[in-house]
Amino acid sequence: MKSTEEKEGYGLRKISYAGCLNVAGLTLLLGLTLLPFYLLLITSLKYEDQIIHQFWVPSFPLHIGNYAAAFKQIWPFIYNSVLITAGIIVCVLINSLLAAYAFARYSFFGKTVLYYVIIMLLMVPGFLLLIPQFILFKQLGLINTYWAQIFGPMAGASAMATMLVRTFFEGLSSSLMESAEMEGAGDLTILTRIVVPLSVPIISTVAIINALLGWNNYIWPLVITSGDKVRPIILALSNVRGPLDQVQGMQFAGYVIASLPLLLLFTLATRSFISGITAGAVKG
Repeated sequence: MKSTEEKEGYGLRKISYAGCLNVAGLTLLLGLTLLPFYLLLITSLKYEDQIIHQFWVPSFPLHIGNYAAAFKQIWPFIYNSVLITAGIIVCVLINSLLAAYAFARYSFFGKTVLYYVIIMLLMVPGFLLLIPQFILFKQLGLINTYWAQIFGPMAGASAMATMLVRTFFEGLSSSLMESAEMEGAGDLTILTRIVVPLSVPIISTVAIINALLGWNNYIWPLVITSGDKVRPIILALSNVRGPLDQVQGMQFAGYVIASLPLLLLFTLATRSFISGITAGAVKG
């Protein structure tokens, strides 16, 4: 028979081995996740000869000029993407805040059915909507415009945003809003001065989700735009041009530049994003 000390020691060793395996597994996953970013960064600082002969490691001299050359070609498209992404965020926030406030505060005929109809939009694949949306925007005369690139993604994104924001609103104190209503505050005042300031985490979450959607949306702008006037950065990256020995590094530099706005946004709003997605996804 094993003594109590031996059993406890065996249990501790078993836990220690399991912990080491977990750490090793997580380290491997982290390495596999960061490897593409590492290769992207070092490749953006090379010429073609360096990419071919020293693919896996940094190579000197570092050609920082790739970034300047790429930026000169893509900066107008960065402006387009910023404008389109900001428009999607603003429109989705307006839609979701107003809809979620109505669903959370009021009871009306068909409320549950209407809410589930909105949620059902999440199950419709985006590819099925490409042709109907294209025909609609063509009839409205919005082909090759900023508005088409904003309103198209906004329609689908508003469903998930409404679900998240409504769940968050239902967790807020109803007595606070009732007190404001007794003092004579209207719905718009309650929403803008009480509910919105208390909902910064979920608003940040919705903003980040839709920033990713707007910035990385490829298929819809490809269908709805032609020419360079309103083309977003994601379509323009493949058109970066330069000397044959430099163009590959310039293209990778363009990818790095195009990712910086999203990286900055997520870095600034990480805490709000995590708390918001947790509060908005789990009721109670």
